[in-house]
Amino acid sequence: MSIKQVKIRAEDVTIGMYVSCLDRPWSQTPFPIQGLLVKSPKEISALRNYCDFVFIDVTKGASPIGTVVTDAYSAKSGQGKKIISSLTKAQAGITEKSDVTPIEVKRNVYTEVVPLSSEVAHAEKALLQLRGQFTLAAKQIAKGRDFDYQLLKDAVADMVNSVVRCPDAFTWLLRLRLKDQHTHDHSMRAALWAVQFARYIGMPKGDMSVLCLGTLLKDIGKVKLPNGLLRKKRRTPEENKEYQQFVEYGVEMLRASKNVEPRVISVVRYHCERFDGSGFPEGIMGGKIPLLARIAGIATTYDAISNPQESEDPVAPSRAVSLLYNMRDKKFQDDLVVQFIQSIGLYPTGTLVELTTGDVGVVVEQHADSRLTPKVAVFNQKKAKASGEYILLDLKDEKQSREALMSSGVAKARSVSKLAIARDLELSGYDVDIPAVTTIFMKNTSKVLDSALAGDQEVVETSPKKFGMFTNLKDRFRI
Repeated sequence: MSIKQVKIRAEDVTIGMYVSCLDRPWSQTPFPIQGLLVKSPKEISALRNYCDFVFIDVTKGASPIGTVVTDAYSAKSGQGKKIISSLTKAQAGITEKSDVTPIEVKRNVYTEVVPLSSEVAHAEKALLQLRGQFTLAAKQIAKGRDFDYQLLKDAVADMVNSVVRCPDAFTWLLRLRLKDQHTHDHSMRAALWAVQFARYIGMPKGDMSVLCLGTLLKDIGKVKLPNGLLRKKRRTPEENKEYQQFVEYGVEMLRASKNVEPRVISVVRYHCERFDGSGFPEGIMGGKIPLLARIAGIATTYDAISNPQESEDPVAPSRAVSLLYNMRDKKFQDDLVVQFIQSIGLYPTGTLVELTTGDVGVVVEQHADSRLTPKVAVFNQKKAKASGEYILLDLKDEKQSREALMSSGVAKARSVSKLAIARDLELSGYDVDIPAVTTIFMKNTSKVLDSALAGDQEVVETSPKKFGMFTNLKDRFRI
């Protein structure tokens, strides 16, 4: 069934409508993704402040005239779905949770950001130290032994300080260099997302460390579950009940250590609870879930749905953001989800992207004030077989980026109306050797970024055997 869109004035938008298009770019509004199911008066107010008119998709939400519409899914099954514009909050799936305090966002708390080239070495040292201490602690806890909690706390403090100085350095290292399939890496990535979010809202460093520790240790109880149960993709209700016991196991193990602070254990205990009461182990909801546990739950979910090692069907970051956004006011607190998405951006460091020219690259660094125009390492297709070159583009400076592409032989860079990211890509569709990208990029980071900052568009040459950024693409390179 084709999409049915209706153009209406922004002042006529009501709860339950699905806004599919605006009269201005989405990037010029406070909405983190394209497409919005209106669920609150606050969203209506924002639409009215930023837009004169909008387009409503009546197959995904309420019709402006209260008619009966059928969405694409129900059309196939022959079932109609009645959607009216006067939906109540309950009908729109919105639950009142008056006990929830909106998240306090403190802007400009961490304003000084060092360049990626200056932080890489510090971040790499902090990452190796944290991973070593975390792995050792996990093994000792699993065996019921005491572990050096202070050393783990010190390693976490180093990570927090690195993220505060330059979020992209730790993100790049963790997303791309750690490629084994241990649960440890999922926990470390989730901890990174949580700390990045905490930095974004201006959370004190002490709270950031508690959040990081709790998110790191959240899955420690899984060591008591059978491997077959952990690896099983589809569990029976009985198996799922057994699986969910990992939370209680983890709490018991951490309490037995006697060194772990109660606030850290609280994150572990409640990170699987959900805003609408559908979580476990206690099924509590809303503000009864501690704030740090709510953040850990969001970070864990985002990493799980966007990482190939954690998801059966991993999705591109923008799709992960969309899925997470649709969970607001259901699985997670509305404003927490929105702020989390804004903290990581649509194209997190390490995202594979396609430019409007058709060239493919990897996001290597972001601008805090311009999330849609990050720095991208673009593979030099023309000289790929000979040298494995790449070009670093700073999309915030469109003119300079366009000139760099044209000088490297990308003719389309001259004709496209806007040089920008067209879309992000899922790694499963490309022959991409991410570890090789990381190794070469880190080796040349200082040289590339320093040259870029100086206005020098020098292309860094590397050994094609070591680089291997994209292999055997040929016709698939341009889409």
